[in-house]
Amino acid sequence: MTIENEMIHGCLPRSRGSLPRQHSRSVRSARRRGGPSRPLPLPENPGLSEWDAGARDYKEMVERCEQAGKTYRPPWRTRIEDDTLLIPRAVAGAVCEETSLWLGEPFPGEWVTELAERANVVYQHNARFRRLLRKRGNAGRDWLWAFMRHWLCALLDGRRPDLSQRLPRSYAVGRDLPPPPTNFSSGPVNSSSPDFH
Repeated sequence: MTIENEMIHGCLPRSRGSLPRQHSRSVRSARRRGGPSRPLPLPENPGLSEWDAGARDYKEMVERCEQAGKTYRPPWRTRIEDDTLLIPRAVAGAVCEETSLWLGEPFPGEWVTELAERANVVYQHNARFRRLLRKRGNAGRDWLWAFMRHWLCALLDGRRPDLSQRLPRSYAVGRDLPPPPTNFSSGPVNSSSPDFH
């Protein structure tokens, strides 16, 4: 199961011909002319990755709602474990453990929580991702594993680029890890350590 054609949030990238009609003419004409696209704002902290900036923006949005006396409610209120037989925290833990063992480096335990929460947030906001996880048989589980691997690669790229560079490129699109290389494998990591709980 690979996610080569999927973006990090679970949507297929749009081609120029599939833009929705509600876009204004000025956006269309700028795209046709090859005009400059609006760049994404850079994070204030140069060490802040896209992953961290997205998490910060989400937390700020929830805080603004709380300050206004409102409870933030996503458009889709169901979490993955409430709607399917999948348990994102278990998948996130297994993905972190497999990658940690392969690299021979322990990961912080909070990464499991971050990955599981990201899966639930994407599930709440993205209909295509919900459809992928609701597929029959093992397909939903396989998609969740693929996305967790993809998101872990993004997290590593922002926080531990040295480890990210050691992973094969195919892992970032959801494929299994090959057998561990012998040149930097330092043996299994103790999974009973507090980093995994």
